[in-house]
Amino acid sequence: NVATLDQVTAATVRAYLVSLQRRGLAAHSVHGAARAVRAFLRFCAADGLIADAPQFAMPKLPKKVLPAFEPGDVARLLEAANERDRLIVLVLLDTGLRANELIALDGGDLDTTTGAVLVRSGKGRKTRTVYLGAKTRRELGQYWRKAGRPAAKMPVWVSLITGERLTDSGLRQLLQRLGERAKVEHCHPHTFRRTFALWSLRGGMDIHTLAALLGHADIAVLRQYLALSGQDLQRAHQ
Repeated sequence: NVATLDQVTAATVRAYLVSLQRRGLAAHSVHGAARAVRAFLRFCAADGLIADAPQFAMPKLPKKVLPAFEPGDVARLLEAANERDRLIVLVLLDTGLRANELIALDGGDLDTTTGAVLVRSGKGRKTRTVYLGAKTRRELGQYWRKAGRPAAKMPVWVSLITGERLTDSGLRQLLQRLGERAKVEHCHPHTFRRTFALWSLRGGMDIHTLAALLGHADIAVLRQYLALSGQDLQRAHQ
C-alpha cells in the first residue's frame, strides 16, 4: 500500500526485506536489494524529494570462510599443468592478481631480473607494482627463451587456439579444466588471490603491505574473503 515516496518508512523497508527472505532468496540477494533501496532513498533525500532517507538496519550476511588452497592442492595443480598453465598458476600465487589484471599484462610489464610486475589495469584504474619470486622468474625466463618473449605491447598470456590475448572466460575455463585434472576444488582466479593473501600473512607479512600488494585502499576489504584458521590463531597466540 505504498504509493508515494513519503509513505516509505523504515518499517515498510524491513517488511519488504523480510518478504524477500520468506520467498527463499539467498542472503546476498536480499543484501543487494537492501543496498539498492538504501541508495535510492538517499538519492531521493539529496534531491529534495523527501525530507530524510529512512534509516534501517542492513540484513546480515553469513560469516563464511571462503576456500583457499593447501600446499598439497598447489602441488597437484602444478603437476597436472602444461608449461604455460603452470606459469599462470605460479604468477597468480606469487602476485595475488585479479583475473582481469593477469590477462591484461604485456611483455613490457614484467621484469624477470627484479621480479617487478607493473599492474596498469588495477581496480579503479590505479597502477601498482607486485613481485614474482625467484622460482617463477627462473621458469618464466626458461619458457620465454623457448617460446620467445612477447614484445613490450604484446600480451603475455595468449590463447593456445586463437593466438590472441587470453580472455577472462578463457582463463576461468583453463583453470577449471586444470582443477578437474588435478582433482582440486574451487580452482578459480580468486581462490589463488585468497591463497596469496593467507600465505602472505602466514609468512609474516603485515596487513597494510598486503593491502597495498592486493590493490586495496582499505584493509577492511580484506575481511570479505580472508579468514585465519584455528591453527593459525593458535600459532599467533603462542
